[in-house]
Amino acid sequence: MKNLILLFFLLLVLNLTATIINIPADHPTIQEGINVSVNGDTILVQPGDYQEMINFNGKNITVGSLFLTTADSSYIETTIIRYNINNNYVVTFENEENSESMIIGFKIGQGGGSSKGIYCCNSSPQIENNHIDIGGSYGIRCDSLSSAVIYKNIIEDPDRGIQISYGASPIINNNKLTNVDKGVFVSSNSSARIINNKIICSLPYLARGIETGSDATLFISGNSISNANIGIQISNNSCAQIINNFIYDCSLGIYCLENEVEIINNTIVNNTMTGIEIPWGLQPEIINCVVWGNTVNITALSQPYISNSCVEYGIPISAIDLGGNTSRNPCFIDSTEFQLSVYSPCVDAGTIDTTGLYLPEYDLGGNVRLQDGNGDNTIIVDMGCYEADTVTDPGFISGTISLMGGLGNLEEVNVGVGVPVHPDENGDYLITIGASASPYDVTAWLNSYLPETILEVEVIAGEITENIDFELEFYQPDEYLEFTPDSLQMITVPSSEFKIKNISLIDATISGIVFLSLNGYFYYEPSTLTFPYVIASNDTLELMIILDLPTCPENREIYYDSFLIISDVGTFTIPLTWNSAFINDADENTIQSMDCCLANHPNPFNPTTTISFSISEESKVELSIHNIKGQKIRTLLNDQITAGEHSIVWNGEDASGKKVSSGVYLYKLYVNDKTELVKKCLLLK
Repeated sequence: MKNLILLFFLLLVLNLTATIINIPADHPTIQEGINVSVNGDTILVQPGDYQEMINFNGKNITVGSLFLTTADSSYIETTIIRYNINNNYVVTFENEENSESMIIGFKIGQGGGSSKGIYCCNSSPQIENNHIDIGGSYGIRCDSLSSAVIYKNIIEDPDRGIQISYGASPIINNNKLTNVDKGVFVSSNSSARIINNKIICSLPYLARGIETGSDATLFISGNSISNANIGIQISNNSCAQIINNFIYDCSLGIYCLENEVEIINNTIVNNTMTGIEIPWGLQPEIINCVVWGNTVNITALSQPYISNSCVEYGIPISAIDLGGNTSRNPCFIDSTEFQLSVYSPCVDAGTIDTTGLYLPEYDLGGNVRLQDGNGDNTIIVDMGCYEADTVTDPGFISGTISLMGGLGNLEEVNVGVGVPVHPDENGDYLITIGASASPYDVTAWLNSYLPETILEVEVIAGEITENIDFELEFYQPDEYLEFTPDSLQMITVPSSEFKIKNISLIDATISGIVFLSLNGYFYYEPSTLTFPYVIASNDTLELMIILDLPTCPENREIYYDSFLIISDVGTFTIPLTWNSAFINDADENTIQSMDCCLANHPNPFNPTTTISFSISEESKVELSIHNIKGQKIRTLLNDQITAGEHSIVWNGEDASGKKVSSGVYLYKLYVNDKTELVKKCLLLK
């Protein structure tokens, strides 16, 4: 009865304000109904298979199935508009139709075929609650300043779900795009607000969930993206705010090729290649994110600004750490939606001030975005795209922490189940936590001290579990890692066993192994090994290093090049030496080394390093800096130099005075116009 009253009221309003044209009762085709309509009219279409193209022809009218008047979604699937000839669009808006022009409640296309879905050019219609089932080409295309509202549609099987071109700026909200090669593509000089959509790609090599051309502007919020080769790709000279999205089961989560990008409160998990890939020299912001379970979580040696984020194995060594970051397990409730448990270290661990983060009112699961997740009466946003529910009746854990040895500050100790708290100057602490998941494991840790965990602490709602005390022992070993061998004997295409052993009492993380040479190439086995790689105390990482290097004569300098082992406890240099047993005849073009040496210190460095060299006799000397491609970026010295030791400072700038980005650089010593020595240095900002 309520539905009948609602329908009667809606029809009464429509009759008072405009004409209702019934299809096929008044006209046999939808287009004929459009042709006789005037602005404000409604074309109400009965279920059927309408094999025609329709063009709104500048009419600001509503074209709808009986879904419009009943809200019964079965009418969407039974009211079909399709046209499979000459690759035409089934529905067209191209004559400045405004937001009063609407198409609602149709199945457009019927799977397969050669047609395209809906085309908007110089128009701003509302496209709502349609099922666009197109076998190829475009589901919806917006061109030439179109500002369409695309809402609650299902777009299935097209090559491109939604294409945005030539300055268009649609709002794309609450749609489901499935089996698409490109979910949403925003071409150059266009923009879009892409909000609360579900995008499931078809995972071919080029599949993208959301992708931009150059000079595009995007607001991307509340989307779930899966099964893509790349979840979100932001291209050169584009800017984007990527907020509160869930990106999972892709090859690569976010591929960021531009600085003007903010990656805020996203959960990026289980991507088979990389969670967030950022080329050298780019510095986007990563705030309040969870990046976990990806083969590589954030590109090693990338330089993003990272704050209040949970990154497996820790943030890259070259990233700019703005604080609040953790590498502790986020403690997901399940492996499907990856929501946070009540004891997750990501709960109430985001930035205290969310001004300027443009967080939505609700999280991806429909919960209020800002809640008190640990019951301490302070509302702080959680990391990731989900927000834990407010704890109304928490339990408490208390105790005292003491330090054995060292000069540690008690107030800097971290202790907690989820988000850590700090004790007072006497070492006393109080943890507030939801009690529903008890018992808990409580951990205390401080730099230069061995961490300690107390297992299975029982917590009761409204009560304090007391006397959970910690005694942290000072620990600062002289060595964390050792290497076997401590240098590698190499000659053309050899292989060498190489072992990295953690000889400390705590875990060590290897962020990467770097080898760069003008002519050499290397790889390691097992090929499935990925970095960062955690080596537990007393464990060993065993590799087979394979090098392809030019041969060298026996009288060449022994120290030719080196590996850099980059870890969370420092960067270690492993020299390569020539094994003379492998050397027969040297290449004719191999340069004999004169009595000279070349080195830099410190290495790695930031922002300056001193390059030292010595020559045995007065000579013409050139010292130059080259990038990894071998291109000269700066000449530090080019002059006649006396015999002896010399040094010069490189301040990390190129020939134009511009600061270079983090990465590996080569410095070359030419003596009397011949290349004598080449070494490398690593700039880490």
